[in-house]
Amino acid sequence: MVITKDKLQHIVNTMPDKIEVEEVFDKILLSAKIEQALAESEQGLGQDWEEFKTEWLNEDL
Repeated sequence: MVITKDKLQHIVNTMPDKIEVEEVFDKILLSAKIEQALAESEQGLGQDWEEFKTEWLNEDL
């Protein structure tokens, strides 16, 4: 996964003055995953929404 310095700077700027290191990493990873998913979606990659819902609703939890 890749994240731009601008996006990383935005994440840091919106955080409180004190924050747990793990939370910083979690926010960075989540942001990168979202960016990757959006890019894949724009390219037509990924799973069809209706197929996903059907699979998810049929899962044994």
